[in-house]
Amino acid sequence: MNSLCGIRKISSQLADAIETRQLCPYLQPIADRNGKIVGAEALARWEHPEYGFLPPFKFIPVFERNGMIVEVDKHMWRCACETLARWKKLGAGMFISVNISPKDFYFTDVLADMKSLVKEYDIDPSKLRIEITETVMMNDADNRMGILDKFRCAGFIVEMDDFGSGYSSLNMLKDMPVDVLKIDMKFLGKSSNAERARIIVHNVISLTKELGIVALTEGVETQPQHQILTDMGCTLFQGYYFAKPMPVKEFETFAGLETAGSDDK
Repeated sequence: MNSLCGIRKISSQLADAIETRQLCPYLQPIADRNGKIVGAEALARWEHPEYGFLPPFKFIPVFERNGMIVEVDKHMWRCACETLARWKKLGAGMFISVNISPKDFYFTDVLADMKSLVKEYDIDPSKLRIEITETVMMNDADNRMGILDKFRCAGFIVEMDDFGSGYSSLNMLKDMPVDVLKIDMKFLGKSSNAERARIIVHNVISLTKELGIVALTEGVETQPQHQILTDMGCTLFQGYYFAKPMPVKEFETFAGLETAGSDDK
């Protein structure tokens, strides 16, 4: 799989994988401070007929390098919209966060694509959350901030993932038009001084409140972590303490939704 032949092979198979839904979203639950499931993040997984279940690190880096990540992302956006349309019929108010890769801004009109999907599936744009990373903003920042502003004006919720993974996050935060800041619990584990790390996380959460931004902590694995973060003022949580990413049908059962038609993916 890691050989050049394997890379070429999965690249040549992407279109068929999308058409046959071998490439599909897994949903990782997002909970509020009371543990109620309020939404999910859509994560690409590949149920490959030859290689078996492929986790994202097996194929996402390949497609990021060759630009085919755009097709993966577009497929995930459409799958999320299909699911949200079904949830709307069930009366569920949950959201789904979808990822936007840096290359999406080069090879497609992200805003137009998203607005078209929301219209096609007749869903509330606030239920399709737009998740970006700091790296999206590293080039042509002013133009991309303008695009994010337009997303928010169109009713979308913009999330910034991997906050603190780079050096310019805090500097950009003062200008970046985001509604949700995702803080990775791994940040606490990277420091040899746990107390200093805790103080920083506490103050970042306090900062989000002052800025009117929602704090979402990902990578939460234990009840004590959840409690500490709740006490700090965090309002949304994601991590193995609640659940691992799972197929859409399994998520719907987990979240207490009625099952949709058996031929839905």
